[in-house]
Amino acid sequence: MRWGSETALVDDDEARRRLVAAASRCLVTRGTTRLTVEDVAQEAAVVRSTVYRYFRSRDELILGVVLSRIDIGMRRLLGMLEHPDDAARSVVDLIVYSVGFVTGDPLNEALFAKDSRGLVTSLELRSEAVVDAFHRHLGPLLAQWRAEGQLREDLDLREISRWMNTVGLLLLGPPWTERSEQEKREFVECYILPGLLPRATGG
Repeated sequence: MRWGSETALVDDDEARRRLVAAASRCLVTRGTTRLTVEDVAQEAAVVRSTVYRYFRSRDELILGVVLSRIDIGMRRLLGMLEHPDDAARSVVDLIVYSVGFVTGDPLNEALFAKDSRGLVTSLELRSEAVVDAFHRHLGPLLAQWRAEGQLREDLDLREISRWMNTVGLLLLGPPWTERSEQEKREFVECYILPGLLPRATGG
């Protein structure tokens, strides 16, 4: 049965998941520049109006793919932390490891290819849903670190999640694409981390 038909019995969440899955497959083969709503409709075996029922535009559909990748990636990323009780070490690892997730993953490579990266970066930076998605995973850990005195008391935890993602996006573009993981790590340690840690008191 064509699940996009009027008689198909499928709830809205399942419909969105299927469309995002179809869009993900199309992105791997076509990239963002050649992706169309018609491509996704054909891949999902539905009419175009079904796609527009759940996603108002092609960009919103791409953002749906990005959001699905955040949940998958963040669960994996948090599981990789070797020192989750150490905020200073973990913040650096979270940012640097997330950048490393692109290489070797066909969908992530498609999203952050040279001709796609600008669009995807723009969509992420303008989306509060992206911030919410990151903070849903990072929030409990950030709250724990702040309660333990490892993060500045005056910082908004949700904004920390936003800026950690923003720095990760920065490191996925030039000139950082040509720099080593160690150079990226040193940048985060020297220029990002000090803004999150408690200020040293005079002694």
